[in-house]
Amino acid sequence: MSASRSRARATIAWSVWVTMLGGVLVFVARYASNVPSWDDWDMIPTLTRNQPVTWEWLWSQHNEHRVPLPRLIFLGLNRLTLVDMRVTMYFDVLLMAAVAGAMIHVASRLRGRSSAADAFFPVALLNCGQAANLLWGWQLQFFASVALACVALIAVVRAGVTIPIVRAAAIVGGCALLLTLCGANGLGMVPALAAWPLALATLPERWSGASGTRGSLLLLGVSGAAAALTVVYFVGWEPVPYHPKSQGVVQTLKTAVQFATIGMGPAARGLWPLTGLATLAAFGVSTLLLVRAWRARPMERARAGGLLLVLAGMASLALGLGLGRNGFETRYVTLALPAWCTIYFVWQLYGKDSGTRMRAGLAVASLAALWGNTSFGLEYARELRGQLGGFERDLAAGVPLPELLHRYGPWLHPHHDMAARYLPMLKRARVGRYAALREDTAYQAVSLDLRAAVATELVWRDSAAHVAGTRPALRFRLPTDRVVAGIRLRYRYRSDDGALPYIGLQWRPSTQADFAPERSYKYSPTGDRANWERGTWDAIGDSATSLTVWISDTVGEVGITPDFRPAVFRIDELSLLVRER
Repeated sequence: MSASRSRARATIAWSVWVTMLGGVLVFVARYASNVPSWDDWDMIPTLTRNQPVTWEWLWSQHNEHRVPLPRLIFLGLNRLTLVDMRVTMYFDVLLMAAVAGAMIHVASRLRGRSSAADAFFPVALLNCGQAANLLWGWQLQFFASVALACVALIAVVRAGVTIPIVRAAAIVGGCALLLTLCGANGLGMVPALAAWPLALATLPERWSGASGTRGSLLLLGVSGAAAALTVVYFVGWEPVPYHPKSQGVVQTLKTAVQFATIGMGPAARGLWPLTGLATLAAFGVSTLLLVRAWRARPMERARAGGLLLVLAGMASLALGLGLGRNGFETRYVTLALPAWCTIYFVWQLYGKDSGTRMRAGLAVASLAALWGNTSFGLEYARELRGQLGGFERDLAAGVPLPELLHRYGPWLHPHHDMAARYLPMLKRARVGRYAALREDTAYQAVSLDLRAAVATELVWRDSAAHVAGTRPALRFRLPTDRVVAGIRLRYRYRSDDGALPYIGLQWRPSTQADFAPERSYKYSPTGDRANWERGTWDAIGDSATSLTVWISDTVGEVGITPDFRPAVFRIDELSLLVRER
């Protein structure tokens, strides 16, 4: 190939990289908000220096995850700059840009020339189909694990060619070790990745394909450390209450395939199951290609075996998600990306003539999906920005805190108490526009008569519900309908298995025949495990859990679902919050 043609192809790949990076930076600048959302709130006490940064907090569970590394990066970035949810969003973009750029560089160096097909990397890694992650500060957790997986992949493909195999294996082992600190989405890949340096250090050369690695203390150390930390991860680990479960093996496998498929972006959902079949074919043939290379090319066994284990790591993550998640959840686009990057390198290294066509096919597929992915991202971003932008405008206009929570609660956090307790911390820390927060406390608590009008599948005695069935319910009727700002419930709970409750709260006016979904609220433990029982960090010392819902509605009856298992649910307070005149 002439030097001019090579430069032209390099120009195409790098021009696409620049265009995709510029586009996604503009996307974040246009639609991102400095408003905490959902998991972001658990960082507010430490970001505002109300809660100390301790190892106990860093290692504590966040839902089913242990995420000390993303937490440290989140804190570090905000301490270096300013407390702003958008800081980590820009960091995520630059991180993915660096990964895409590194892959273009490595791919061209391995083949000895540039290829326009390498544009696949920036199109896949920097498209707006990842909007749900790009516009959410907390999703640094996902991007951190994906970046580590991609670094491990790059180390494997460079092994024995541009870097020594021992160094490559040590890098992969180090990535596996760090992945244990990035949550379950990282942990799912660890056993397979840690197996590569372990295999190189223990297997004879005719199996490993590597000389000078057997008995390496460095490789034994990093793989052993990753394995040990994986075990430590589960010491004291507690399952999340009411975690969804797969309906069976078939459903698990289907969800795993959907997860791999959506790595090409939300647009891939529109052609399901054709895209699923194409995904199965791509992964199946790529695996066979690696097995053939391992058998037929002894000098390539180390690298081919490493790539097999990278795919195995992605498969284990996919199967883990398949046990109880939605494979087409758009947040998983980012998590599935290393699998498709691995496929690209497999065909470059071992595909011979067909490899060129396969790589071109991946590039064309990513470009074909770009319009649909961008359309999805823009639609998602406009709705998100419309809601959080409205919150910012109302905040600046002096709308009281309870009314803000009523209007924007679902976009802030599923539990109103989280934002209600942590927004004043942002105000006191003088973060952004939160100095304008109006903490309106002019509400009178009107206690309800706790003699239940209706008690179903439980025994109600002395303000305590002794739950006996799977569909328990309490109903409290008011003498007359009343316009209220909110409902407050303070309770204590004890179940036979020690799990925490999944509570339902409903209300209705007397003109409505029965409770309706739009007049209901569900509460379950979420976020930091240390706070699950009380909900927030600054409520840990309370004797009872407080649950407040800001509804701005007319109430004639209040209903409570006190979990779905045998338990004792004691109500300390059930009040209507009425604005004082």
